[in-house]
Formats: sequence, C-alpha cells, structure tokens
Amino acid sequence: MRKFFTTLVGFPLRVATQWYLSKTRIFRYDALRIRVSSGVFHPGFFFSTRYLLSFLKTQQLTGKKFLELGCGSGVISVFAAKKGARVTACDINEKAVADATENGLFNKVPLTVVHSDLFSNLTESFDWIVINPPYYPADPKDEAQHAWYCGEHHQYFERLFSDVGKYTTQDGKVLMILSEVCDLQTIFNIAAKHKFAFETISERNVWADGKNYLYWIVPSKHLSKSEV
Repeated sequence: MRKFFTTLVGFPLRVATQWYLSKTRIFRYDALRIRVSSGVFHPGFFFSTRYLLSFLKTQQLTGKKFLELGCGSGVISVFAAKKGARVTACDINEKAVADATENGLFNKVPLTVVHSDLFSNLTESFDWIVINPPYYPADPKDEAQHAWYCGEHHQYFERLFSDVGKYTTQDGKVLMILSEVCDLQTIFNIAAKHKFAFETISERNVWADGKNYLYWIVPSKHLSKSEV
C-alpha cells in the first residue's frame, strides 16, 4: 500500500518540490536562519540533515576542529559552531560556498568556508568530519548534481575513503548518514578496500526514503570480529 501511495502522489509532489526549490528559500532550525539558494541541497526537504543535527545535539563539540564535507547551505556547520566547535565547511558547489559564508555571518558564528572537491583544497586534519554524501550511481553533469550523484561507479566513495584517514586526527570521529535506497554493500566494500568499516550508531524509518542509518566510519582494526 505504501508503495502504491508513494507512486500515486510521487509525480505531483516532485513537481511541487522542483518549483519550490527553483527559488532562494529560508530554512529555520531552532534559532538558526539559513538561506538556501536554488541549486543548493535544501535541508528542510530531506530527513538526513535533521537526523544528523539531532545526533549532534547530544555531542560535546566545544573546541573541536570540525569539518562538514559537502556543506550545502552550511546548516550543520553553523549548528556545530554554535556549540563551540572550530568549523570548516567545504563544498564543490560555488553557490553552496556563498550560502554557507552568508549563513555563518548572519547567525554570528565564525566559519572557514572553502571551495573544495572533497579534500582537494584542505590542508589540516580534524577531530570531527561529518558527511551527508551523494550516493546515486550516475555521473554529475554540473556542480549542483554533485549533491546527489556519486559517479557511475561510486567514484566519490573511492576518493573519499582513499583520503579521509589523512585528514582525521588520531582520535578523530568520522560521522556519515546513508539511506537503504543506496547501494550500501558497494559502499561498504569500497570502504573495506581502504581499510575502513561502518559501525552503526542508530537507524530510523522515513516514510519516503526507507531506513536512514547513522554510522561511525572507523579503521577496520578498531572493530571487533562480530562488527566487521
């Protein structure tokens, strides 16, 4: 029944969503006011951002060097900075870089915002790296599509896992959210090839997106045999 209903309402819902996202909008979370330009991932339409934010509410971030990798509008970065983290936000999309910069200024928090394709323009390591990755297997055709498409052969994850260890401090944490609609096993296999594994923190059911999973990304040697 759920599949039938989703199919029935899916087309008009997509049309309405595309119209809404074609203009600059304002997203509010707690006391934060976030500008989201057309072509930038909108955190209000997708459960993943709120899931990450609800988890970060429970974490001690004061003084931590924090990276939001693929920041979009920067709401997670602004939230982390409000909690006392020293935040770097980066994105390949120049519109996202502009939004994150403005949102840091408007919400009166210091952010270092970098135009970067993954880690390409970063030079330091971080205590926290938070990633809401693209996971649909197709090649992005423009900057905006990098928020959704990870490459036909999941090249995003190949590059991510080949480099993430170089940018994580010795006791650093890497946090990622994924959905069951993506090819989880392929992503797990790519991580394992680079000697990383996924440690489940929690999962939640989302009406339009199945289960969402929150993971720690950890070196494989840190897992028990039952977790590998």
